[in-house]
Amino acid sequence: MRDFFNEKADILIVDDEPVNRKIANRMLRDRFTTREAASGAEALELVREKLPDLILLDVHMPDMNGHEVINHLKTDDNTRDIPVVFVTADDDRETEANGLKEGADDFITKPFRQDILIQRLSRILELHFLQNNLKEEVQRQTAKAEERSRKIEQMSLQTIMMLANVIDSKDQYMAGHSMRVSRYSALIAKALGWDAEKIENLRYAALLHDIGNIGVPENVLNNPKELTEHEYDIIKTHASIGAEMLSSKTLVKGAEEVAKQHHEYFDGTGYPEGLSGENISVEARIVAIADAFDAMNSNRVYRRAFSADHIKKEMLDKKGTQFDPYLLDVFMGLWEHGTIEQTLDNKGESDEDNLEGSSALLQKVMESFASQKGTDDFDITTGLLSRTAGERSIAGAMQETAGCFVFFDVDNLKKINDTNGHKSGDTVLKLMGDTMKANSDEKLCCRLGGDEFVVFYPEVNRNDAEKKVQKLITEFTTQKNSISDISVASLSAGLVMCTPADAYIDVYNRADKALYFVKQNGKEGYSFYNEDSDSTAKTSVDINKLVHGIKTSGSYEGAMDVEYRQFTKLFEYVANLEKRYDHSFKLIMISLDTSNEPGASIEEIERAMLCMEQSIRQTIRNVDIVTRYSKEQFLAILLEASAEGVQIVIDRIFGGFYSIFGSEKFKPYYTIADLSKTGDANRI
Repeated sequence: MRDFFNEKADILIVDDEPVNRKIANRMLRDRFTTREAASGAEALELVREKLPDLILLDVHMPDMNGHEVINHLKTDDNTRDIPVVFVTADDDRETEANGLKEGADDFITKPFRQDILIQRLSRILELHFLQNNLKEEVQRQTAKAEERSRKIEQMSLQTIMMLANVIDSKDQYMAGHSMRVSRYSALIAKALGWDAEKIENLRYAALLHDIGNIGVPENVLNNPKELTEHEYDIIKTHASIGAEMLSSKTLVKGAEEVAKQHHEYFDGTGYPEGLSGENISVEARIVAIADAFDAMNSNRVYRRAFSADHIKKEMLDKKGTQFDPYLLDVFMGLWEHGTIEQTLDNKGESDEDNLEGSSALLQKVMESFASQKGTDDFDITTGLLSRTAGERSIAGAMQETAGCFVFFDVDNLKKINDTNGHKSGDTVLKLMGDTMKANSDEKLCCRLGGDEFVVFYPEVNRNDAEKKVQKLITEFTTQKNSISDISVASLSAGLVMCTPADAYIDVYNRADKALYFVKQNGKEGYSFYNEDSDSTAKTSVDINKLVHGIKTSGSYEGAMDVEYRQFTKLFEYVANLEKRYDHSFKLIMISLDTSNEPGASIEEIERAMLCMEQSIRQTIRNVDIVTRYSKEQFLAILLEASAEGVQIVIDRIFGGFYSIFGSEKFKPYYTIADLSKTGDANRI
């Protein structure tokens, strides 16, 4: 309900007579916000759309009268508390009594007096507001009492297990991690001769050791690449966050210390406080060993699980630095005797107990977790998975099977954005997204950002991978060629064959190198990373096809697709030819004058430019070079052209333009710079 004292209340006027509604509306609209309904059915529909603060309800209406409407309202939990004031022209005490019995708050007869109507409705709204405040205060006090009661209750094992599952679900590779750490910790404590109650407390505390991960963003927890210093600092906050959460939410002895100290190192180089030796609680020192072992023995998004020999060497190397030496010896003894493997195979009876009940802490954590899931899983522009979700999914698939990892780059996206606007750039990105979804598993491709994309093809050999990439590039090229303002877009790709033994970050870097090789060699193509060395290898290309491609790119058909940066290089080359061999050339800017048509739409100007492009294509020679310079300009290099020759070419281009465009609405003009002689430029 609205704040009665600070906001206008929302009044719903229900009457089948338009005149009555109009009168009531006129009387109330200065004091209240009003809505109208011409029937009982319409009133119920408006109430479902938005709950009013009060309903002014006519008793006598066809089809559904006021009594029927109020019965609907009072039998629905969502609407039963809305104040209802009956309105009628009758002076019928029985009708009034029945209405009040049905739940009406007041009964007003027609015709209305404005001052009385406003006062009575205001009184009802104020009373209702105060009643609601009282009810909310009772609920708040009840909640406080329940919270105090919950704080003195021991959290059940079932509740803690459920909470541990929530913690682990933040990271898809951490499923069961908290439970396993709990079991290993209990085994160490049992080997130390602890009593049953102390072991049980340690089990509970170990289950909650990573509770602080609730406060760590999933894109950091699940990052498949090496963490930045900033990201690692974020990860480290989970220890302090966990301690803070447990300090006032559970009576599990030692849980707060375990959450805060399980990343402290025995030599004092850990975090968050740099504690050392016995200044670290013995529970936290035990959990630190169990946690490190399970982390190395499990698959992670950025690597496969390590071998047993690697884990043993790593842990023994850190004896006395990271780990308590005595406690580590106890753990290694359990491992030597096969107790650890047996624990991995047998969950234990307590783990099979039914999960029941829930604490206030669990409820809050569940709500927090649910609110974070899926908020950033998709890239809006392309419809593909976002970088975080996509790389996590791809890295997981790469740990399960061999295949081919492909790093795509959309060439010339910046030029398209600069020349035709970001709407055209978005068209390219959307086309790339659609093409990737059509040619791969949607869970195994994503947009990294900007013009970069990655995809993983599982269970393919080199030939199959090459065919898939060729098919994707062909489909993209076919589609983009049909859209004139994005026709300069193309794809470059770096490919890497990989196995589950390869770390994601290593494969990613190799693909990036292969892509760089393609970009350095003219773009628009693909290259496999050479697994036998740290260099990239060219794709196998038929020399005849290559020659054909060179000829094609030098012919007129490719002239319009020359990038501005390529154009500048060609200009420099031609200028050097002129100096050395006296080969003259002309630099011309062809422009479209739209200044006399200030109301012209972007679409109309673009259509005119496309017509100009078509006319240029039909006119200039194979040796000439053209690029689109801006939204309304083309640049052209005409080789060995005299002033008379230039004029002939321009006349043909402009004549063709008028013929294709079918209008003289926009006036074309050109500027010629004879840089080989004076460097002056004149508008013609």
